[in-house]
This record gives sequence, C-alpha cells and structure tokens, in this order.
Amino acid sequence: MSSRWITAALATAIVGGVLGVVVSGAFTPPTQEAASNQPAATTPTPAAQAPQPVQPVSHSLPVQPTQTAAAASSATLWDVNSLQEVEHNGITQHLTQVDPALLNNLSVGQELALALPGRSSLTRTTLGETRNTAGSAVWQGNLIDGDDVESMTLVKGALETHITVATLNGSLSIIIDNATGKTVITDENQLVLRADPNDHLHYDHKEHGPLPPPAQG
Repeated sequence: MSSRWITAALATAIVGGVLGVVVSGAFTPPTQEAASNQPAATTPTPAAQAPQPVQPVSHSLPVQPTQTAAAASSATLWDVNSLQEVEHNGITQHLTQVDPALLNNLSVGQELALALPGRSSLTRTTLGETRNTAGSAVWQGNLIDGDDVESMTLVKGALETHITVATLNGSLSIIIDNATGKTVITDENQLVLRADPNDHLHYDHKEHGPLPPPAQG
C-alpha cells in the first residue's frame, strides 16, 4: 500500500473520532447539578383549596310587628246589634258587653264609638281631657258631629266604669263592670220620672173669675 492511501486513512479516522465526541456530548442528559439550577415549576392551587371569604355574622334582632297609629287611636266599645232591651223595676234598660281591655288603653286624642238606644248610627267622641279624682281616672270629650253642649264623660274606677252621655234629648247613664265587661245603659229621663212622677204631669188649667169682696161685719 502506498503512503498516500495510508495518510488518507489516518485523516479519516481522526475526523470520525472528533465527530463522535461532539455528537455524544450533544445527547448526554443533564447532570443532577444542572437540574438543580433550573427554576422550580409552580403548581397551581386547586380551586377547592382556595381561601373562602368570611361571611359577616348578623346580630340584628327580628323586627317585631307594631300596632298602627290608626288602630290605636280609635275603638268601638259596642255596636247597635249588641243592645238587648230589658225591664227592671219599671224602667227600660239596655244591656250589652264590653271588652274590659279596651278601657285599659285610653289616651288623649283617642276616638271612642258606642251605640245608644234609639240611634241607628254610632255615637262618637274624641277624648280631649283627662284628670284623676279620688283615685279614679276621668275622661271627657265632645261628641263628634254633635252640638257644642253634647258631650261624654267617662269615669274609670277600681270596680266599675261610669259613662255619661249628654245630648240635646237628655242624658244616658252607662255602668260597666270592669271585671266582666257587663254593661247597663239607662235613660236618666226615666230615672227622673221614677223619682218624682208628678214633675212631668200636665194639668188642665182653667181661668176663674175674681173672688167676691169679703163680707162686711
């Protein structure tokens, strides 16, 4: 073999060795030290592990129902259909029933309504004045849509409540048992007739001539 071919074979072997080293270095996996120098990948936090917002605790009290002003400022003690006519000791009276609780919540400016014998509509009054007399509460007021002299007086004592209704046709006396609410209505005109029946008797007055002069002695 000639020297030219020997030289060419040596050159080819050297070049092949160099290429093998370069290629093997390109495919060598990174060492542990190189891997430690890489930034760590962040793992996303699952939605289930996300912090939940804190709900505020409510300390407010439940709203309590309140009575309306209209309901508190008016009360009907009894109606026309509740009146029962009775005869007692020759006097006509009317009986009815009252809720005793209505008499415990009286106030100035309150409107009271009640039925009176002989009237188809309720009689109404507005309590405009109050005072205490001998341990009893006294309420007074003029009748609504009535004459200036027509009024109602209510006296609430420990055992009974007395109501006097003064009208142009006379006065009525009303007595209420505070415990049971039993109510008796009496026309005071009948009480006057019972006390003195002659007060309202009509006589036939006649004119008489003059008396004769006295006899001369």
